[in-house]
Amino acid sequence: MNDFIEKLKNRLDSPLRPAKKAQQIMASSPRKPTDFFQYKEREKTRIAAVLLLLYPFENEDGNERSDWKMPLVLRPQYEGTHNHGGQIGLPGGGKEMQDENLMMTAIRETEEEIGVIVPKMNILGHLSDLYIPPSDSMVTPFIGFLDTKPDFVPDPKEVDRIIEAPLSSLKNPDLKMQREIVLPNKIILDVPYFAINEDSIWGATAMMLNEFLHLIEEIE
Repeated sequence: MNDFIEKLKNRLDSPLRPAKKAQQIMASSPRKPTDFFQYKEREKTRIAAVLLLLYPFENEDGNERSDWKMPLVLRPQYEGTHNHGGQIGLPGGGKEMQDENLMMTAIRETEEEIGVIVPKMNILGHLSDLYIPPSDSMVTPFIGFLDTKPDFVPDPKEVDRIIEAPLSSLKNPDLKMQREIVLPNKIILDVPYFAINEDSIWGATAMMLNEFLHLIEEIE
């Protein structure tokens, strides 16, 4: 096992101490007070899982570098009031009856959405659960890896485009920015985001990624 991957697995086996603090650094905040983003106990909260999948980065000449990439997915613009249409996220989705556990949810959804099969033995652990108010979802982010770049086969119903995000870019402080957005319900948000090429990664995905980056800082 790669040294970085082994260190990461060992760290994920330990308590996730920086979780909430790391998540909140990248949390969007409303300009005016609102309870829209507060967690409220509901009987029908959706239980879900996503997968942060690492694979080696290679130059165009085929020489492997000591860096990693991960696939993010741009969701299509759905008709109606779908909460995450047009947004960038990690592959994943809601737990289904056939899923033995949430790890299997993350594995199944990754295969369905981007056509990549990840062996159970390649799942290193998970980050902290994160509640997402707009979709009333409690999400568990899992971390996995592959030894080589996978062949992506995106489901066009679920994925408009796959974004291969280098870990080195996410770690670059110059690419961590902030802007203002206006939601359909007219709430104005101050939004921290990761600028990856022409894409902006914000919201729950940015919060999960920032917790992951904090864990990496501890093992490097």
